[in-house]
Amino acid sequence: MLRQIVHSYGRQHAIRMRLLNLQSLKDRGADLSPEVVKHLDRTTSTVSPPVICRRILQGRRGDVSNIIDCSRISRVSLEIIYHELIRYSRHNLPIDLGLLEDYATLRSLPIELLTQLEVPVLTLQEADVYEIHRPRSTGPLHFRNQGSGNDWVWVQACTEEMYGALRGRLPAKLVALLKIRDPRSEDTVCRVGGVQLLTPVNSGRLLDLHGLVTVQMREDTRGFTIVDI
Repeated sequence: MLRQIVHSYGRQHAIRMRLLNLQSLKDRGADLSPEVVKHLDRTTSTVSPPVICRRILQGRRGDVSNIIDCSRISRVSLEIIYHELIRYSRHNLPIDLGLLEDYATLRSLPIELLTQLEVPVLTLQEADVYEIHRPRSTGPLHFRNQGSGNDWVWVQACTEEMYGALRGRLPAKLVALLKIRDPRSEDTVCRVGGVQLLTPVNSGRLLDLHGLVTVQMREDTRGFTIVDI
């Protein structure tokens, strides 16, 4: 039975890839036979619109309600968290939705600390089939009877022209997953991650010794960076 399932899936996958290739040729104006064009028009007209998948935060902790609690759990100083929230607000939020930049207001912001992020990732060579990746950040909490779980993730730190073969992406340790609510508007929620970014050696270029990119811990004081999810 398993062999039949695998064989059937292989045939379906091959047919689907063939149709996608033909549709791509048609979109580029290739000279296809009328029968092929008619078949493509009939099949594409019945295809449902692509499913829009979004990243979902899960595992809310009940012992965190503000920045002070977040600092205690994540073991990141309040000063660093304040600095990063202000930097994030200036660079990522519209002016009218930016966070107020005084410590008293930031200290009172309603905050949720979560432990897991569900990230839908397209399956290789598929157009609408997703696999769910689940990076975790449990802080000092143990995960599955082992040590605390702070998974490694990729962060799009800048444009793809930067960092050589990494194309603007940097590896980072996931330190915190946060929902930050603006008390001025209950509908405004910032979903962010606190990470410890690594930095590429040799500007991210492949090294001749082994053909790989080498990264290392950052030497500056920004051991904690807030990024969009």
